[in-house]
Amino acid sequence: MNNDSYILIVGAVFQEIKPLVEKLNSAQKKSMGNRQIFCGKLFDQTVIIAESGIGMLNAAQTVTVVIERMPVHLIINTGCAGIFPDAGITIGDIGIATQEIDIHSGIEGAYPSAPVKQLPMPLIQTEMNTYYGTYPLSSYHSQLAYDILSKEFESQNIRVKMVPFITVSTITSSEQRSNCLFNSYQCGMENMEGAGIAHVAVLYNKPFLEIRAASNVVGIRDKQKWDFTLAFERSSIAILQLMASL
Repeated sequence: MNNDSYILIVGAVFQEIKPLVEKLNSAQKKSMGNRQIFCGKLFDQTVIIAESGIGMLNAAQTVTVVIERMPVHLIINTGCAGIFPDAGITIGDIGIATQEIDIHSGIEGAYPSAPVKQLPMPLIQTEMNTYYGTYPLSSYHSQLAYDILSKEFESQNIRVKMVPFITVSTITSSEQRSNCLFNSYQCGMENMEGAGIAHVAVLYNKPFLEIRAASNVVGIRDKQKWDFTLAFERSSIAILQLMASL
């Protein structure tokens, strides 16, 4: 890793990044683009930790303002996520994104719960690739994170799984919609920021890694079964383990 630049770690709400901020050495708190960021070191890694706010627009704006002003060589998105019942993940487990899918950019489906169809024109056109709303993540960093975390969590019976993530603007709250999304995208986790960050990462040619812990099951909203505290704790432990091992 290049010590002259930063790893940018982004969480939507402060609870998702609080354990990381508390571990920072030589911490400096700054305001950048009306966002709260913290600069310092986690183990030997020079990092920026940012609270983006919820949703793709907030996340995209936060990442853009930081990488426009600071040298960033890797972006990591972390926090909690919903899991799909058939994805083989349970609450508290760790998901590592293989791709991020923006499920809203496209053409309306034939019925209300149907997935959108691909747009006839790309959202991003680069010299090498065309993107219609499905974004890649860094396969190198994703595999590295999987190798490190699966070994670290094995003794604790915590599963670490590499799966596609989808990004939503409205939280899924019915079993019918959950089944439709899973069948359409074969996704493991649902979140609200990843595709916005992935979009910016593509434009700026920055490697992007997304690691989240499961807080709830996607579908009928039974808050008694949700565990944000566990998800915040597990996702933070995952990031700290990764930083210590890089």
